[in-house]
Amino acid sequence: MEDQVRQTIESYFRLVNEEKFDEFFDLFDPDVEFKAPFNFTARGLENVKPFYLQVPVNYPHHVDTPEEILVSGNRAAVFIDFVGTSKEGIAMAFKATDWFRIEDGKIKSLNIFYDSHHLARVGSGKKKS
Repeated sequence: MEDQVRQTIESYFRLVNEEKFDEFFDLFDPDVEFKAPFNFTARGLENVKPFYLQVPVNYPHHVDTPEEILVSGNRAAVFIDFVGTSKEGIAMAFKATDWFRIEDGKIKSLNIFYDSHHLARVGSGKKKS
């Protein structure tokens, strides 16, 4: 089971970085539970898709690098290094953590954590990344 979880997580990062969204969305359970900073909460893949489809719009250059993947049973925690450039041309870099629950090879729940206040300040040009 843990090998399947690790493969799903590795595919998640590879596909989001390559912007292969058709394959990427196949990784999710149709009834996925999703939470991200800026109070974004959604249930169901169709409600989650807009979050990811905005990534290349808001960050024309973006790379999420999983620095460490910890798997326990059907759960995984991933420490991530994000580097990108905003649509305004502002360089962005920050650390994040994703918490996954995988069921039957699909992402059943995902919680994304990062310092949204820092990101907002950097994105507004008030602070360097």
